[in-house]
Amino acid sequence: MSIAMFGMVMGIGGLSNAWAAAARTLGVPLWISQVLLVLALLAFVLLVVAHLAKLGFCFREVAEEFAHPVRSSFFPATSVSMVVLSIGLRAYSLPLAQALWWLGAAMHFVLAVTLIRRWVLHAQDEAVLTPAWFIPVVGNILVPVGGVPLGHVEISWFFFSVGLIFWLSFFTIVLHRVLFVPAMSQRSMPTLFILLAPPSIGLSAYLAFTGGQAGALGDILYCLALFIAILLATLWRHVAHGAFFMSWWAMTFPADGWAGATIAFFHARPSVYTQAIAWFALAAASGIVVWIAVRTALHMASGAAFRED
Repeated sequence: MSIAMFGMVMGIGGLSNAWAAAARTLGVPLWISQVLLVLALLAFVLLVVAHLAKLGFCFREVAEEFAHPVRSSFFPATSVSMVVLSIGLRAYSLPLAQALWWLGAAMHFVLAVTLIRRWVLHAQDEAVLTPAWFIPVVGNILVPVGGVPLGHVEISWFFFSVGLIFWLSFFTIVLHRVLFVPAMSQRSMPTLFILLAPPSIGLSAYLAFTGGQAGALGDILYCLALFIAILLATLWRHVAHGAFFMSWWAMTFPADGWAGATIAFFHARPSVYTQAIAWFALAAASGIVVWIAVRTALHMASGAAFRED
């Protein structure tokens, strides 16, 4: 049972938040978001219980996973999941949303410092580098999306600043790896979708800071996310083909983040173009999550999900 399975919580919870934004802005039914939020909560509870049991009974395997140069990047998916759920729960239970946000932000800070410190102290093999390295970084950018509405503006600025600057640095590193190092494995190809997450989540965070006012930085992030989304659409056949792996869930949260960001931007800059893009992004994110959820159910039923290397 891989720690990367928390990508399911991020994917389903992120889609719930996107549909909640659509309910406020586009007039879609709210119950869709609520159903998705319940599913995300159930998945989160089950995975937390299972991984606590794994930590207790298979500590050596957990330590090996945390020491792995690729798998270790998925550990912050646990803290990101907490922040995602905090955003969704804010409308229903403010104390629970506060608790999840604080726990998620604190855990993500510790994991980000630990992993980045490891990268600084030990030379890394560029051949095994994947966009999954963005997870410890992008999580910082997500924290303000949940923190600003809860009143934690100063702390949110800290996380946003760290995430934004490190994203620019890591984007250059990852782009160099993709362009000049031998192609990534078939299993790692879906992580290319993570490239869509920083500008999308960054746009949502920026709009949270500005009270929904889109300025120059908002326009830049929106256009960059749109370009990356178009680029990924042209790469779809190369990214999602062959055998299914749980790593395919890496496609879901970035798509959700893009959908939520385009909806928020449409609210800030209403036009026929931004509205069409918002609808398309929501439909695309929903389709990706449903498709991967079905593939995951089949993958688990066959037992293959628990035999991945």
